[in-house]
Amino acid sequence: MPVWLESVFEFLFKYRPIVFAKGQLALSASRPAFVVALVLAVILIFVALGYRRVGGRLRPRDRALLLGLRVGAAGLLVLALLRPSLVVSTAVPERNVVGILLDDSQSMSIADDGTTPRSATVAALFGRPDSPVPAGLAERFQIRYFRFSRGASRIPSPAALGFEGLRSDLGASLDDARRDLAALPLAGLVLVSDGADNADSSLTRALLALGAAGVPVHTVAIGKEQLPNDLELARVDAPRRALRGSSVLVEALVRQQGAGRDSVELLVEEEGQILATQRFALPGDGQATAVRIPVALPQAGPRSLTVRLPARQGETVTRNNARQVTVTVRDREERVLYYEGEPRFEFAFLRRAIASDSNLRVVGLQRTAENKFLRLGVEDSLELLGGFPRTREDLFDYRAVILGSVEASAFTVDQLRMLADFVGRRGGGLLFLGGSRSFAEGGFRGTPLEDVFPLSIDDPGDPEYFRVLKVKLSPAGFGHPMTQVGDASPQVWDSMPPVTSVNRVGALRPGATALLVGSDTAGRGDQVVLGYQRYGRGRAAALAVQDVWMWQMHADVAPEDQRFEAFWRQVLRWLTSESPDRIAVSSYPDRVAPGEPVPVIVDVRDPTYHGVNGGSVTLRVTAPGGAMEEIPMEWMVGSDGQYRSAFLARGPGEYRVEALAIAGADTGRSEPVYATAGPVDREFFGAERRTSLLRRIADETGGGFYTPETLEKLPRDIVYTERGVTTTERLDLWDMPIVFLLLAGLLAGEWGLRRARGLA
Repeated sequence: MPVWLESVFEFLFKYRPIVFAKGQLALSASRPAFVVALVLAVILIFVALGYRRVGGRLRPRDRALLLGLRVGAAGLLVLALLRPSLVVSTAVPERNVVGILLDDSQSMSIADDGTTPRSATVAALFGRPDSPVPAGLAERFQIRYFRFSRGASRIPSPAALGFEGLRSDLGASLDDARRDLAALPLAGLVLVSDGADNADSSLTRALLALGAAGVPVHTVAIGKEQLPNDLELARVDAPRRALRGSSVLVEALVRQQGAGRDSVELLVEEEGQILATQRFALPGDGQATAVRIPVALPQAGPRSLTVRLPARQGETVTRNNARQVTVTVRDREERVLYYEGEPRFEFAFLRRAIASDSNLRVVGLQRTAENKFLRLGVEDSLELLGGFPRTREDLFDYRAVILGSVEASAFTVDQLRMLADFVGRRGGGLLFLGGSRSFAEGGFRGTPLEDVFPLSIDDPGDPEYFRVLKVKLSPAGFGHPMTQVGDASPQVWDSMPPVTSVNRVGALRPGATALLVGSDTAGRGDQVVLGYQRYGRGRAAALAVQDVWMWQMHADVAPEDQRFEAFWRQVLRWLTSESPDRIAVSSYPDRVAPGEPVPVIVDVRDPTYHGVNGGSVTLRVTAPGGAMEEIPMEWMVGSDGQYRSAFLARGPGEYRVEALAIAGADTGRSEPVYATAGPVDREFFGAERRTSLLRRIADETGGGFYTPETLEKLPRDIVYTERGVTTTERLDLWDMPIVFLLLAGLLAGEWGLRRARGLA
């Protein structure tokens, strides 16, 4: 409520709004007064009924208005005789404690106006001996000061603040202060902050505990809700793992405030070397835009990528212009099963395209006749001897599966379910190729694989369906790893030779994405050529054409043209990149400040990729200096196959993390992941004042919300509490100015109307 409006309210109603919010209405009249009020009410009713006998020029509407005015005036008199009052609980002077929590995090160093940091505002409000707010509180309360960032700790005075906290945890800080003052008569807590909360603990749990204990939290909001000129990398996402030589897609969410609509450049760097750039137009004021940029990673090992926006002239905060992500680039061979139902060129050309790639092995299974198969790239004489795998253990040993022109009836029902589980449970990649025996033409509608297709499977309808398609990039395909051939520009794809489709494919499923679209050269419309979707733990893609090999063998393609080879390498890398191992380690976040804990979750699966519970899992952490630490992990009850633990990043540098799992006679070790300890700037992201969060804290605990402009009310407001050592006060309401003004207005209104109608 604005200050002027509160002053008007207090003038009319005698007390401030918080008194009415905290108090309970009661009637203070004695028994004789009740009797007098009752008799007066009866008399007034009979007098009011006299208006019914008034005639002359008085219309029914005037009669009703006069009756209402007189009854209203009489009602106010009766109410005054009943002596209404507010019963409020107030703190006994000097017998209670108030805890003041002062934000000691780095975000308080931000200067919203470009000159005065938030820390200076805190110092002006609470740090000087003559500051009116702490002086007003000290008149009635004993004050205990706390500093907080990751947690709260007692300090002798605000002078001890350093504003160097690397993380703000409002929930943990409020809990710490509540526990510290639990043995004292606590009247309430005062939280002075910009509202930043970037920790993993539950604020809701802390607020519930405060509410159950009846401790009100009064919040004081520091900073501005909007920064005048700021660019921010609100989020950066990249795959946690990639295969050597792959192009990964880095996705950044850029927010801007007051920076205009100019175009800016997004950079991806590693140790100062620029790996990729992308220029884009800024969104509207206060809005965000997503930027996708492919990055080639030819070298194996942990790759620490910095995604950065160059600082602009006069920018309020520049430390939110960069984020770091770690991508573990693996140098190993990934096996892909390619099952083709008939001899055709695609089988040979695809295998030839990746033959020189040491990180990919395509195991080929081509049906040459009934129950006869050509096997290529197998590891031993028994692999795929009976055709397509018949057990989940055998199928789940591959990272990805490609289904060529092969009909659904070539599989048993269990094999179709296995393929669906291969994607959904195992987390593998599945690619459907177009052909005369694929999609609806292959009878896949109504099978367990139908939902895995990223495109709707319609009835074949036209057995002579045939389209010549000119392929072009969709907007989503511009930066996707699968479409990175050459520079992935639209011109590169526009020059690709036409391909053909014999499959009438439907629309994309909800959540699926089209990367390549084909325009019919006969003008009969477009259709999706390459689309994908996530399905369970894995992902599935559909390449709805039958002769991609034309991109290599067409007469218009130069012999040295490598786009066909690049396309298949990128597709297979994308299919296998997120297929998890049976023992998989994940750490979030992958970058922390030295001295912070690093939470780790290990997922343990059996050969059929069901979660293994009750196993023995050990976390092995290698510090930057080479010291090794082994930490036992605890099974997460209710989460099949998941175990959790944490380690402390004691010093700066890169930590290698791997897990050893033992389940019966089955043992295994995970691929390593990496976590980095170093400088972090999390306090400068989302740096504007979070008013809604601070209001929520106050509302859910029964406290008040204040700004530096309204903070002078706090010493008077905090007195009204039911916590600590309190006394009860009864405040009269019958003599409020509003009562006399209303009474005078009602009587004057009645007299004026009577005079206007000739009755006075």
